[in-house]
Amino acid sequence: MSLSDLPTLVTRREEALTLLEAIASGVDERELAPFVAALTTVEDEQALAIMRGSGNEMSVRVQLGAMLADAELVTNAEVFAALDARRTLGRGEAA
Repeated sequence: MSLSDLPTLVTRREEALTLLEAIASGVDERELAPFVAALTTVEDEQALAIMRGSGNEMSVRVQLGAMLADAELVTNAEVFAALDARRTLGRGEAA
């Protein structure tokens, strides 16, 4: 999956599922970062700043999954499945 496969805007479930597929397939976090920026609310930024300051910063993939689930575009189970697939892919690349 490449940047050209990603949606321009995320307002529907199908677009959110495309982003989860991107997470699962190992798309670089730099390509996902604009979606996190677009979905970040003031409250999200405050929470992320606290986490960053305490040394508990989340990856862009985790942030994006959480925001898509918070927006009720996908379920937490779908987010966890995508993150698990990415983690498995990472292990396969290291082997």
